[in-house]
Amino acid sequence: MKYISITLIYRCIVAIGLVVLLAGGCKKDEPQPTQPSQELFWVTNKGSQMPVLMTGNKGSASIVLFIHGGPGSSSIEIAGIYSGNSPSNLTDNFLLASWDQRYAGYSINPDPIDWSMVNVDQYAEDCAMVTDQLKIRFPGKKIIVAGHSWGGAVLTKFISNSAYQDRYDGWVTAEGMVNGFELANAMLSYSSRRCNELIAEGKIQYADTLAYLNSVTLDPVAYDMPTFLRLQMSAISLAIPGEKPLDPEVLSRCAQLEKSVFPDSADQVRKINNAGSPVNLEIFYNQIYFINSNASYVNISKPGLIIWGENDCVVPVDAAYPFTGRLSSLGKTFQFKLYPDCWHTPMFSNSEQYISDIKNFVDGL
Repeated sequence: MKYISITLIYRCIVAIGLVVLLAGGCKKDEPQPTQPSQELFWVTNKGSQMPVLMTGNKGSASIVLFIHGGPGSSSIEIAGIYSGNSPSNLTDNFLLASWDQRYAGYSINPDPIDWSMVNVDQYAEDCAMVTDQLKIRFPGKKIIVAGHSWGGAVLTKFISNSAYQDRYDGWVTAEGMVNGFELANAMLSYSSRRCNELIAEGKIQYADTLAYLNSVTLDPVAYDMPTFLRLQMSAISLAIPGEKPLDPEVLSRCAQLEKSVFPDSADQVRKINNAGSPVNLEIFYNQIYFINSNASYVNISKPGLIIWGENDCVVPVDAAYPFTGRLSSLGKTFQFKLYPDCWHTPMFSNSEQYISDIKNFVDGL
């Protein structure tokens, strides 16, 4: 197994929401097109103004709409990763739409945060509004929606909604959070598997961790925040060489983190990142745990591409198999690509393969 650095682990944590939901106004510098071929427009829905940066080949017959992770990340800030000298780069081949979601990136939002608007169904509705604008501005082009991590949850809600089937022509999810309960089980399976591997290598200090993991029982209808958080910490810690997950030091870190982001006053909002982003992880983690679009998969009418890193410790690949199994049982058309030695961000760690697979998928539609 290829391991990742603590710095990348930190970025991994940020990517799934330990720093989430930028609120109340845009960032200090609003996004600006940097090339004549770029275009920036805004989509307004229910109090939020969300920017969409268009880059790439306007003569292409296809638009790829990127749905970022987080929540709280920014598609606009990483738009440049899809260009390059490779003939498979997306910028030369397609028109790309980088959308920053409400309370994220460069979006402009009500202050204070309207928490009633922070839910995956609302974000899926926002996605539909973005696709509507793309169809108006670029008529006749195919639209392929591509989500990563939290963006996969938004994408799945969007593509499985019967009302949105005429708004897209294909979909791509990379390590998407498609079902919260199954994500928790995947973290448990990943952690147990890693513990067994380490014990087999003679690292018997992981026996206590394995005993703890074996004692965990997850309930699909009752959310247990401390257990969920400890499972996440365990999975991430087990990916770091030399880390001792769930020993007193790590448990102490868990307890401190819980205390800082889940205060006694449920409506208190903490600021835990250097940009001063207001966050409420209690709301976020409840959102993640209860995401479930299983019953709506029957509505998916367009082909898809599923990409996963074999060594992802944030959304372990164990979470992919129930999703692919249901799609197969429903006769849905999709491809599944598993990347060896890849963690949670294939667009960075396996960029050439990731970009090539998306290009080939879109070309085949």
